[in-house]
Amino acid sequence: MAADEAARADFARHWQAQFPGEPAPRMELGSVRAMERELERCRRHLRRLQRALAEERFKVGYLEAALARAPPP
Repeated sequence: MAADEAARADFARHWQAQFPGEPAPRMELGSVRAMERELERCRRHLRRLQRALAEERFKVGYLEAALARAPPP
């Protein structure tokens, strides 16, 4: 599929500009439907990562506050 290869090459070029030295992830980009599926998959992954980040930030804030209230050893 020539269109898919051209889209992958374009994506890889942009990825390398943003993340030098990191290999571009493989994605199916050969049709509008394939790109829509990739987009939805990426959005789901991003939501999971954002949730995990929010949880870790909460724990850090809680622990920092708890330690600030703790009496010195």
